[in-house]
Amino acid sequence: MWGSDLVALRPEFYHVLESPFTGEKTVCVRALVPDYAVIHVQECDVYGNARILGPSYQDALLARAARKTIITTERLVGTYRLREEPKLTAVPHFLVEAVVLAPGGARPGICYPEYQQVDDAGMKAYLRAVKDGTLEQYLAAGEGRE
Repeated sequence: MWGSDLVALRPEFYHVLESPFTGEKTVCVRALVPDYAVIHVQECDVYGNARILGPSYQDALLARAARKTIITTERLVGTYRLREEPKLTAVPHFLVEAVVLAPGGARPGICYPEYQQVDDAGMKAYLRAVKDGTLEQYLAAGEGRE
């Protein structure tokens, strides 16, 4: 952050503090607390215990930062299945507000291993709809779905 104008431009977000141990100055950043996180996963039970198979990126952290988390999932599985390997549960039920069964919910993107390639035409249509302000029509038409 040193050498950037952001600290001076956004004092409500960035703050310079001095370390009580070394006296060195450091920039602190206010924590982001989104109202909602919407995370798409491969497997989830009805209570919201969710598994992310493959790369999880920042999804588990986002679920912990948000006030409420909504899980969309490729498939619902029995809780017994999650109990077989509890360490694979990336998002625990107590962080989840709602669960939505949404097969293909990551399209036109990727959801490993269900569909492993970006739908190029679908992604271009989505980006065009965002740019043109026609996202509602895009979604109503079911674009990008199988």
